[in-house]
Amino acid sequence: MTAHMFVGKKILVGLTYLNANGEVQEQLQLHGYISSVGDHTVAFEKADGSGQFSIPFDGQLDSADPEAVYTLRSTGESVTGVNFVASFNIHPPAGS
Repeated sequence: MTAHMFVGKKILVGLTYLNANGEVQEQLQLHGYISSVGDHTVAFEKADGSGQFSIPFDGQLDSADPEAVYTLRSTGESVTGVNFVASFNIHPPAGS
């Protein structure tokens, strides 16, 4: 897929923050419309109006069903019209 196939599409991103023992510390979900695609990142405008957020990008994103309704765990908000989803586990730096 080329970059223009992603720009303007809606993305839902799940972030799971883990502690040094691998236990979940926090889960966060963000969504919005993709504004740019680079060689290694995708940027999107967060739907809450708080600015842009970037995620790593390897040339592909998982497709989503735009008819599906996603309920965000962190806020209870219902999100529809999602074209792509991505999720990441975030580990603390070594030694922390």
